[in-house]
Amino acid sequence: MKNYKFSKVNNAVKSALVLGLLVSPTMVFAEETTESQANTEEVEVIQVRGIRGSVVKSLNTKRYSNSIVDAVTAEDIGKFPDQNVAESLQRITGVSITRNFGEGERVSIRGTTESQNRTLLNGQAVASADWWTNSAASRGFNYTMLPSEIVSGLEVYKTPEADIDEGSIGGTVIVRTRKPLDLEANKFAGSVLAQYSDVSGETDPQLSALYSWKNDDETFGALISLVRQERNLRRDGIEAWSWTDRDITMADGTVHEDVYSPGGGGSAMFSQERIRTGGNLTLQYRPTDSTEITFNALNSTMKMDNENQNFLWLPGYGGSQYTDITIIEHDQVGAMAVGGTLGLSPNGNNILDETKVRNSKLKTTSYDLKVDHDGDVWTSSIHFGYTEGSGGSQADRSVGWGGNYVHSYDASNTRDVKTSYAADPADGSKWGLDFLRYDSNDAQDDESYVQVDFGRDIDLGAFSAIKFGAKYRDHARFNTKHTTDARENLGWSLADYSLAMPSDFLSDQGSAGTLKNYAITDSNKIRSEGDALGWDYRLLKASTFDISEKITAAYIKADIDSEGLRGNVGVRLVYTDQSSAAYVGATGSEIWTNESTSYFDILPSLNLAIDLQEDLLLRMSAARVMSRPDYAKMTSSTSYNKETQTGTGGNPAIDPYRATQFDLGLEWYFSDAGIVSAVVFLKDIQSFIDTQATLETHEGVEILINRPVNGKGGTIQGLEFGYQQELYEGFGWSANYTYVDGEAKDSEGNNVTIPGNSDHTVNLSSYFETDTFSGRISYNYRTGYDTGEGWPGYVADYGQVDANLSYNLNENITFIIEGINLTDEKTFSYQEKGVEQALTGYYADGRRLVAGVRFNF
Repeated sequence: MKNYKFSKVNNAVKSALVLGLLVSPTMVFAEETTESQANTEEVEVIQVRGIRGSVVKSLNTKRYSNSIVDAVTAEDIGKFPDQNVAESLQRITGVSITRNFGEGERVSIRGTTESQNRTLLNGQAVASADWWTNSAASRGFNYTMLPSEIVSGLEVYKTPEADIDEGSIGGTVIVRTRKPLDLEANKFAGSVLAQYSDVSGETDPQLSALYSWKNDDETFGALISLVRQERNLRRDGIEAWSWTDRDITMADGTVHEDVYSPGGGGSAMFSQERIRTGGNLTLQYRPTDSTEITFNALNSTMKMDNENQNFLWLPGYGGSQYTDITIIEHDQVGAMAVGGTLGLSPNGNNILDETKVRNSKLKTTSYDLKVDHDGDVWTSSIHFGYTEGSGGSQADRSVGWGGNYVHSYDASNTRDVKTSYAADPADGSKWGLDFLRYDSNDAQDDESYVQVDFGRDIDLGAFSAIKFGAKYRDHARFNTKHTTDARENLGWSLADYSLAMPSDFLSDQGSAGTLKNYAITDSNKIRSEGDALGWDYRLLKASTFDISEKITAAYIKADIDSEGLRGNVGVRLVYTDQSSAAYVGATGSEIWTNESTSYFDILPSLNLAIDLQEDLLLRMSAARVMSRPDYAKMTSSTSYNKETQTGTGGNPAIDPYRATQFDLGLEWYFSDAGIVSAVVFLKDIQSFIDTQATLETHEGVEILINRPVNGKGGTIQGLEFGYQQELYEGFGWSANYTYVDGEAKDSEGNNVTIPGNSDHTVNLSSYFETDTFSGRISYNYRTGYDTGEGWPGYVADYGQVDANLSYNLNENITFIIEGINLTDEKTFSYQEKGVEQALTGYYADGRRLVAGVRFNF
C-alpha cells in the first residue's frame, strides 16, 4: 500500500482557488473551441471486454465526473441476472429497490422514497403507469416497463447539476441507450433464454435482438433492438390489513374502546401472465463534423392479465360481531386484538371467498429528437420530444362467494394467521355467489418538452466553460375508474365454478392452522360467462382526477477547471404552474372542481473535485433541491375498496418537498479496477409529507382512508462506503455499505419514521473471468423501511442472493445460466414499525432460473 503525505501548503492553495472562483475581476472568452480538461467527457476509452472491462469503465465514469456519480455499463448489465434496469441499479452504493412479485419495480436513493427520485431516458423524462386498480398514482418510474437489454449504460447522479432536470431529493437516474455510429457496422446481437419460476412451475421464453448499421462514411446510422419476455408468476401469501384503533362492540353488547385491531385478512394466491414486448429505434445523422441529429424512439408494452384468489375473514362483514376476542396489551399500540371468534350474520353472509380476475395492460412510449452543433466558439443544442405512459386494468372482475358460518382467526404469532371455519372452505357447495361486479381503471401520464442549451469555453480564473439554457415541460397525469352495479341473484354456486387449490400452496409458510386449501375460482369460466352478461359501466367520480403541470426552467452553469481542481457551479430557476381537477362532494352530488396553484424555486448547486494526489480525490457538494408530491397526493379524489374497507385520497393544497443538501467524499483509485470510497451526506428537509388515516363513509360503507398532509421538517444523513478490487487476474470482488439516519417529527412533535428510509443497505459481489468461463455471485440486503402508505405499512429486512455463470463457446456464442433469489427469501410486512404481530403480508415469490445462449456477430 502506498503512503501519502498531505502538504498543508498544497491544501491551502486548493482552498484559495475555491475562494478565487468568486473574486476574479474579468472574463476572457476563448475565441475558438479548445479541448475540455477533466470533465465528464474525458472518460478513458477502454477496449477490454467482459466483467473486468465493465468494472473499469464504470470506475472511470465515476472518477472523471464533476459531481458524485455512480455508473453501470452495458457489460455489467449483461452479466447480472437482471430482468430490468432496477435490478441492475441495486448494485450501486446508496441505491435500494422495491420488489413486487419478485421483480424490481421502483428505485430509492439514499433513504428517500421512490417518488423523490427521477428517472430520465437519455436525459429526458420517460412516462409510466400502473396496472393495479387500487395503485396510487406515483411519480416513481415503473422499471418493469424498461428491460435492461435495450440499455447501454446507467448513471446515478447523487448530487445535482444545474443543467439536469429538477425534481429529485435522493438522486437522478439517467438511462442511456445505444447509438449506431458508436457501434460496428452490421452489428447483430441478442439472446435466446428460458426462465423457470419455481412457485408457478412454469418455463417461459426470454428473447432479445439488436441490429445496428451505418454507412461507409459513418455519417448515418440506424439501430433497432427488440425484446420479448414472458413470465408466468405465482405469489403465495398470508395477508391482513387496516390495523387501527377501533371501538369493538361484542355480540353480548360489551364495548371495548380504542382497540388496535385488523379490518380483515386471508390466504391469497396471486398469479399473472406477463408478456413484455419492447422496441428501441435510434437514427443518427452527422452531415458535418460539427452537426449531429439523433432521433430515439422507445415502445414498451406489458400485458399483465392476472387473478387473485383470497379466502377472507372480515370482522363486521354482513353485520357479524365478535362472540369472543383476544386482547393483549402491546407496549407500543396499547390494547391490541390478536384473535377472536366471529358469530353469524343476522341478515346475510359473514365469510367471503373473493377472486379478482383482471385483464391488464401497460404501455410506455417515448419520442425524442436532438440536434447538436459545435461552432467555432459556441456549442448549441435543441432537444424536444414526447413521452406517454398509459394503461391499467381494462376489466377488473370481482366475484365474491359467501357463506354464513361461525369462524375465528388467530394473529398472535408473527408471519402467520391461523383460522378455523365451521364449514369446509374447500367444499364449493358451501359457498354461493354473493356478488359479481366489473370495474376498470385507466391512467395516462404524458409529457411534451422542448429544451435549448448553449455553451462555450471561457478563461476566467478557475472557470473553463459556461453553459446556459431553458426548458419548457407540459406534464399531465389523468386517472379514471369505472364500476358497475353488482349482480347478486345469478344462482351460481362455487361448486360449479371451482378448481382445486395447488397442493404446494403456502407449502413453507404459516403453520398447521393456516388456511392452505380452499375452493378457488375458475377464472377462465368467469371471464367467459361473466363477460357474456353485458355490463353498464358508470364513472366512479371519487377516483377520477386530472393533474396538469406546466414547468418553465432556466439555468446557468460554469465549469471549474484548474490544476488539481475541477467541478461546476450553477443555479436552476423553476416556475411550476399546477392545476388539479377532480370530483368533490357527497356521493350523488359531486362537482368537477379545478384547483390551481403555482410556486417558484431557486436551486443553486456547487460540485467540486480536488486531486489531493494523482489517485486520491476529495469531493464536496452543496445544493438546494426539490421534489414534487405524488400525483395521488395532489388530488382531492379518493380511491377505495369496499370489500377490504381501505382506500387512499389526496390533498390538492399539498406543498412540494424542499431540501438543502451537503456531501463530502473521498475516493482512492489504487488501480484501474480498484477503489476505496467514502461519502458523508446530509439532507435538511424543510417539510415531509405525513399520512393521516381517518374513517370516512363512501357509498354507505365506513372505509379507512389515508390522506397526505404537510408535516414538520427533518433530516436525512448518512454514510456510503465502497470497496472494489481485483484480487488476482480475472478474480475480483466489491462491497458497499450505506447507512442512513432519518429524523422527522409529526404535527404533535413525536418521532416518526421517514418513508423509504432503510437504516442499512449492503451489497456484496464477487466475480471470476477467464477467456472461456466467467461468473458472478451477488448479495443485496436492506433493513426494514416504512412505505409511507397505510398498506402494506412497514416492510421488514430483506436480503437476496443472485448468481450467474457463462461459457464462451467462441467469440460469438456464449451459454449462460443465472439464478435469482437462490435462497428463496420471502417478503414480510406489518402495519407499523415495532408491531410485527400486525401482519399485512407474508409472501413467497420463489426462485427463478434462466438458461440459454447469447450471440454477438
